[in-house]
Amino acid sequence: MQPTILNIALDVPLNRTFDYLSGDFNAHIGNRVIVPFAGRNLVGLVLEVKHTSDYPIEKLKPVSHVFDDIVFDTPSFNLLKFCADYYHYPLGQALISALPLRLRQLKPAITRKQLAFQSVQTADACQILAQIPAKKVLLHRIIAAMKASPVLAAGDAALISTGWKKAMVELKNMGLVTEHEVLAVKASMPSSTIVPKLNGEQQQAIQSVLALTHSFKPWLLHGITGSGKTEVYIKILQQILQTAQSQVLVLVPEINLTPQLEARFRSRLSQYPLVTLHSNLSENERLQNWLAASTGTAKIVIGTRLSVFTPMPYLKLIVVDEEHDGSYKQQDGMRYHARDVAMVRAKQLNIPIILGSATPSLETWNNATRASNTNKSQYGLLTLKQRAVQNAQLPSIFCIDIAKSPTENGLSPLLVKALRERLKRGEQSLLFLNRRGYAPVLHCNACQWVSSCTRCAAKLVVHLSQKRLKCHHCGLEQNIPLQCPSCGNADIKPIGQATQRLEQTLQALLPNARIARVDRDSMRSKDALTDMLAQVHAGAVDILVGTQMLAKGHDFPNLTLVGVLDTDSALYSPDFRAAEKLFAQLMQVAGRAGRADKAGEVLIQTAFPQHVLFDALRSQDYVSFADAQLQERIAMQFPPSSFFALLRAEAADFSVVNQFLTAAGNLARTQKSIDLKHEVMVYDVIRPQMERLKSMERGQLLLQADTRLALQRLLKMWMPEIRGLPIANKVRWSLDIDPLEF
Repeated sequence: MQPTILNIALDVPLNRTFDYLSGDFNAHIGNRVIVPFAGRNLVGLVLEVKHTSDYPIEKLKPVSHVFDDIVFDTPSFNLLKFCADYYHYPLGQALISALPLRLRQLKPAITRKQLAFQSVQTADACQILAQIPAKKVLLHRIIAAMKASPVLAAGDAALISTGWKKAMVELKNMGLVTEHEVLAVKASMPSSTIVPKLNGEQQQAIQSVLALTHSFKPWLLHGITGSGKTEVYIKILQQILQTAQSQVLVLVPEINLTPQLEARFRSRLSQYPLVTLHSNLSENERLQNWLAASTGTAKIVIGTRLSVFTPMPYLKLIVVDEEHDGSYKQQDGMRYHARDVAMVRAKQLNIPIILGSATPSLETWNNATRASNTNKSQYGLLTLKQRAVQNAQLPSIFCIDIAKSPTENGLSPLLVKALRERLKRGEQSLLFLNRRGYAPVLHCNACQWVSSCTRCAAKLVVHLSQKRLKCHHCGLEQNIPLQCPSCGNADIKPIGQATQRLEQTLQALLPNARIARVDRDSMRSKDALTDMLAQVHAGAVDILVGTQMLAKGHDFPNLTLVGVLDTDSALYSPDFRAAEKLFAQLMQVAGRAGRADKAGEVLIQTAFPQHVLFDALRSQDYVSFADAQLQERIAMQFPPSSFFALLRAEAADFSVVNQFLTAAGNLARTQKSIDLKHEVMVYDVIRPQMERLKSMERGQLLLQADTRLALQRLLKMWMPEIRGLPIANKVRWSLDIDPLEF
């Protein structure tokens, strides 16, 4: 009898899988296993069960243990296999990194379970139902709830009434329900939330999507801020989730957007089990929610970028909210873009996908407006041009020329006057400054010394309340010196504005104002942001000072003024995406103003008020701005008209980095000239803007191609050769396909 051999993926930086003997274990594809590897035990995943191997049977080791859980189904394997191939990343590392931490450990996964009740659908059951007296109100309430959701968990039943247990026993004795165990999922409390009335644009968008729910169709939902995109999502979900075997995945770019979105979904879709997946959860919570999604128990999953890989056996729709956001791009490990992976997943499953944004990425805008619409796989464009709340208007946007109206402590007189007016009217204001800390740098006037990080090509940021200098890149900290370390001058001062200094300035200027600061320093605890947002909604805050944590997704009905400080540095960045990113950021933060029936105003402090970006912003004309940017990109042969891959490397000595990247570049040019007829441009080695990070010297090599196919063909031949370079072991290197940043 031939032995059973298991082909297993392991979390090791090798572009291959490994064969092991199953021994006495009965294993299946998708099982987690423990195997011996290089003197230690590792968790692996079974990819294949077979009876032959390319290696001698006597040299194969047996697995140490097989867990009884199947963590990935076939569609999940197919998706991760595609990503490992496209991003040229070891399959084992791609698979294992997509699992919750608890499933990567050498022990069984412990889960919480609860009772669930399923309605019996037979002719006899219908007759019995008809005979239940009207006075048995609780029975009828439970029956009504189970019509909406045939499987009712104990937690959901408890929300209906405290007497649910007795009622369930009665229904069970009648043969109307059966009892079994399911994973415990947080129940949603039914809410009396007022359902907003849809306008014509929203109704048209919903009807368009629902007309094509049984095949792959990408939709761009381009709606101005406050246009009711979330309400469109909810209405579409209500229809799709009516089918018993259905699930929906909703991706959000950042953790801080999940509480408000989760609350909206729970209040309006309380009959459907909902879980969230993000890094703010405990590892046990993350495991529980991940398993609830992978078993089909959870009908709605709201999560950040890693959630795109969560197994969902009944997935029928994917929503990518704020699709333009750079947070969807993973910046280490497998450098995938969650929006692009979501698109591939939707296509593999033949389901629709909605990309929502007020300022779509130029790649998405190009696909929705310029690409040929010759078949159903091309993007559909849905537009929401008016705000959802009746009488709510887009805010008025003005630029304050700081050359004519100089700032004092970062604030111009016009902005201070506007803040005072809002305080008198009992309205709220938001000041946006995307820089945390007290000041960006400490400076000596005598010798021009500045506080630089010894480990990075960056400045140490002043955190005055803690009397510390901190590097926001590597985490290096040191005490604020009493005198200049270079010349001994005692007159050293913090230069520039950051959120802590702005908060201090406002407290002195407006002593009666209730001021709240929202940044990574002030929002460290798990529920800090949720509690702060609750205070804002309760009217306990007059002025919000915040970074990009406040720029998008939040709805403050009483907020009528947004002030934007210090945006000019982004206008002339070497990053070719800088204008696109800044426009999106400013449009998003401007959209926080005037979302209800009170007029909103946005004041932007700048030394360049006539810049074309501000012209587009004042008229709130994304379409003209995006089309102009696309024309520039096409003329310059930048994405989306071409395709990039970036090889990065770092080491303690830059000469080693340069030697590695030069060798890699020569290999690429050789492959190009032999096989690809010069379809790929290979640039010279350069230093990135952040030349040194965490004491490592950095360099990069850019590849550019007119087509994705040409680039992938070269990479497929090139990557094995790079791995074979002797010097590759002396540097830390990575490949970034479709990089967002250089």
